[in-house]
Amino acid sequence: MADWLITALAAGGGALALVVSTRRWLARRHHRTSEVTLVCPRTGSPVRCLLVTDERSGEHVEAARCSRLPGGRPACDQDCVKLLNLGIRLAPFDPGQRDERSTEPPGRTPAS
Repeated sequence: MADWLITALAAGGGALALVVSTRRWLARRHHRTSEVTLVCPRTGSPVRCLLVTDERSGEHVEAARCSRLPGGRPACDQDCVKLLNLGIRLAPFDPGQRDERSTEPPGRTPAS
């Protein structure tokens, strides 16, 4: 009598696992990776990261690899991803280039 209940629960669990894995696979199809150099918000040092970005929304999903950490696998809170999604630039400062962000109010240009 309980055999059909066990079979039904096993089939339901298998179907649920299939649905979850299919949705996860479909979501990852829209991800792209790019290697970037940025300043780690925790350490303040330049690092080379492999960022995973969702192509549909344009938001960064995670830092899959980081040159600062042993083994490359980030175990941090990934503050860099959070800040990048807020629109905060983490590009390393290059003294040879002028910063894109001006400190002058809009409509004014800095005096030479």
